[in-house]
Amino acid sequence: MPVRSLAAIVATPADLPPTVAERLAATEPDPGVSAVTTAAGIPFASTAWGDPAGRPLLLIHGVTASSGIWWRVGPALAATGRWVVAVDLPGHGSTGHWTGRHRFRETAADVAAWIRAAELDVPRLQVVGHSWGAMTAAALPVAGIRPATLVLLDPPAVSFAVISLMASDPSEQRYPDLATATDALAAANPAWSVGDVRIKAEALLQLDAAAARSVVLDNGDWDGGLADLTDPAAEGVPIWIVRGDPAAGSLLPDTALPAFAARIGANHIVTLGGAPHAPQRTHPEATTLGLLHALG
Repeated sequence: MPVRSLAAIVATPADLPPTVAERLAATEPDPGVSAVTTAAGIPFASTAWGDPAGRPLLLIHGVTASSGIWWRVGPALAATGRWVVAVDLPGHGSTGHWTGRHRFRETAADVAAWIRAAELDVPRLQVVGHSWGAMTAAALPVAGIRPATLVLLDPPAVSFAVISLMASDPSEQRYPDLATATDALAAANPAWSVGDVRIKAEALLQLDAAAARSVVLDNGDWDGGLADLTDPAAEGVPIWIVRGDPAAGSLLPDTALPAFAARIGANHIVTLGGAPHAPQRTHPEATTLGLLHALG
């Protein structure tokens, strides 16, 4: 029988706590607290929001993006009392220093080293990973990091033929300058806010193109992280999936749900109605509500 997730979430600011909704309504990114912490020979850059004494929550972005993709959702989650830290992965954002380690478990091992160096490896740590970040997050238990809650935001479960199309997608390419990138992205993504267009344009200028191509083209079929979630190292870790809507561009199709439901339970799979693969851009209220539901 087909597996159905919980009823699709459709949200407005009124569905969220006022302080959370206020942060989501921002039109300019909150600069937060920037840091650089070296681990595994990589100077990882990160941005944090909220109370350093609050419960730590790590946000991991996807390929060709940066920690900036969380510019609204990160501060909104911090408004719940959390210490929210968004990291730039190797070859992305301000981290750079691509070393060719494109396998998901390799990236997870490097991020695990950074988590320890940044003193985030504590029992209450929660982790949210989006897309490539979700694949990385799924492998964290194998790398020795066992979050109190692990949330995969639209983890791609698609064939190589599908994921490899990103290598030729105009919205995922480097551009010669910020103005050209901004104009191209705004034209291709009319539903994006001005802030999201600018953040993505900046990320593409920072991007190490070889890093992105290796991640997309050298990992074969993407399984949504399922192989790593079924590894004995992940046993006992509470796992959730928050996905977009397949009809709107989610990369986690309905056909993949039975295998995930068998591992984490159908009640731990949440769909964001009408949302695409990167819902934090176009559906920040539903994304935040879905993540808060999973994080507890």
